[in-house]
Amino acid sequence: MKNIKKPIIISGIPRSGTTPLGSVLSSIKGFSMIYEPFNANQGIIDVHFNYLYPGKNISVEQFQSIFNNLIQLKSSFKKGYLKNDSLAKRIFKTFFGNESSLSFLKAKKSLSTNQLLIKDPFLLFCSKELCLNHKVIICYRPLMALAGSFKRMKWDFKEFEDLINFFPPNSIKSLRFKANDKISSNVVGAIQFYELFYNYMNSINSNKNLYFFSQQEFSTDPIEEITNVLKWLELEVSDEIIQLSQSLNKGKSSQIHIPDQSIQHDPDYNKKYSNEYYKLVLTKEEIDLIDAFVAEERFELPTFGL
Repeated sequence: MKNIKKPIIISGIPRSGTTPLGSVLSSIKGFSMIYEPFNANQGIIDVHFNYLYPGKNISVEQFQSIFNNLIQLKSSFKKGYLKNDSLAKRIFKTFFGNESSLSFLKAKKSLSTNQLLIKDPFLLFCSKELCLNHKVIICYRPLMALAGSFKRMKWDFKEFEDLINFFPPNSIKSLRFKANDKISSNVVGAIQFYELFYNYMNSINSNKNLYFFSQQEFSTDPIEEITNVLKWLELEVSDEIIQLSQSLNKGKSSQIHIPDQSIQHDPDYNKKYSNEYYKLVLTKEEIDLIDAFVAEERFELPTFGL
């Protein structure tokens, strides 16, 4: 077994910068990133559904066992076949693996690895448990932009109906929202995810191991946002890190551009406008709904770690 330091976890809201932040940190010598090991489709074979919540939909002991096997590099991974995979992709996954298993094998086999990064939005509702002993970075972004991203990707938040049972009765106001011909189920799902996220984060007691990383700040001033998180991690802010942060935050387009719907990370669109393209995606009714909901709920993160 290698002498590996305690892992750093990068989690948070989907589409909130976990991937570029993971890419920046994993460029540091000795760092290796494991990509979404708790993704039920392609991750660890012992994970049977997305968004584990220790003490609720999985016991704390069972979660700790799965997590400890991961950081000891003892986990086994699924093939990760998806419904829309081509035959070529299925063959590749059969013989080589998927994005999660390949990142795990790379970390396991690398002789230089002494620091693991675990990049996984599906660990969001495990943050309370994880930050007791590990550094946890939580990425977040504005709800309007998140809704635009959910709609572009045609994502629904199907896990909401199960997760809401773990929150105090009547605490989640978005339960009443329903999709119709002017408000998509994707936007409703984004709102519901956002509300669960803020309620959950505010249930965590003050903890020095929890840090909030703003995707919005990263999109407009990547150097400052990366510098702040590196200082919190007590890591050097090198010229290479700064250059990489800037390059990851740019795209070929010099204007507001809707990212390609078929891929999660479109290299063409300029990330500077990542929280503005929702204007081209959402209906007026969806925008009005989100504006009214944010004004009513006044979402605020706890101040520790900021």
